[in-house]
Amino acid sequence: MPQPNDQITDARLSILNRIRLATSAIIDFAMPPACAFCTGDLLNDFEATVDGISLCGRCRKNFTSDERSPCFKCGMPVGPYVDTRQGCPECARRDFRFGRVIRLGVYEDSLRTACIRGKSRGAETLAGALASLLWKKQQEELADFAPDVIVPVPQFWLHGFTRPHHQALTMAEVLGERLSCVCDNRAVRKTRRTIDQSSLPRAKRLTNLKHAYAACSKHKLTGKRVLIVDDILTTGTTSNELAKVIRKAGASDVAVAVIAVVP
Repeated sequence: MPQPNDQITDARLSILNRIRLATSAIIDFAMPPACAFCTGDLLNDFEATVDGISLCGRCRKNFTSDERSPCFKCGMPVGPYVDTRQGCPECARRDFRFGRVIRLGVYEDSLRTACIRGKSRGAETLAGALASLLWKKQQEELADFAPDVIVPVPQFWLHGFTRPHHQALTMAEVLGERLSCVCDNRAVRKTRRTIDQSSLPRAKRLTNLKHAYAACSKHKLTGKRVLIVDDILTTGTTSNELAKVIRKAGASDVAVAVIAVVP
């Protein structure tokens, strides 16, 4: 039987929830939610409240318009009806330690612009919206992999003071909520500062990240299916080095989820 104090607490929570709802309605009326990318188009009721993806219909269509089939292993666009379980001509000879790449699209046109802008200060909403759109488009693929743990590509601790925000972490948290899965940003750490991969040719990318990641022993990955999350996959070097560490820590399977792959 509820005690008097419990009833008072429930009443206070009910009042607070009503206040929050009323405040939210006033804010939405005064400043209707706008698209997180183009910022010009206001969101309709479905976009704003039902699926919770703060992107307008036009941007959603632009970000998902690429109809080229992705390679199962590396996510790069390939021809239709090609079995790429063992890889495509781009990746078949590479020793990837992750089993598959699940991506929203290709690093071109407006999606390329969105990925770049998503790294900016105050762009957490855009990064989260892109992650939600990835989840919506690839629900079947993500459900098929069924991760136990989601791990964002870690950044060196000093970057937390110098970079606007950690886009991979924002995305991983959103995917964790969508998939009802644990997002663990401390399972793997970056042990040293490295040169930005985008500024290096493919050959030097391999040595740049060698021994740059380490699994934290107190976080158990043994027997877990781990989903690595990043914004962009270019050569796959970063995700592969991270997958090596996660496999060594005992993970049973590793997949990669990204917004875009660079063809």
